Amino acid sequence: LAVLPKKATCKLEITGHTDNTYYENRILVLSKKRAESLNNYLIFKGVDTNRLITFYFGETQPLIDNTTLEGRKKNRRVEMKITFD
Repeated sequence: LAVLPKKATCKLEITGHTDNTYYENRILVLSKKRAESLNNYLIFKGVDTNRLITFYFGETQPLIDNTTLEGRKKNRRVEMKITFD
């Protein structure tokens, strides 16, 4: 959050992810809500909406195996990546 106001050319990619414990359409909704929640928070904090890029991937990009409780916990996440034009 501190970098965005200092670098006018940078943008923030926000990606929402889930585990595989729900139906496919529910998984996408959950990952979308996760990403949009962070997006809305950053807008509330004053970040220009043109600098935020939001994606949601559902269960398609797990960090680790979804067969364990610990794995599913780690796969429920929001990631951020700073990009520069």
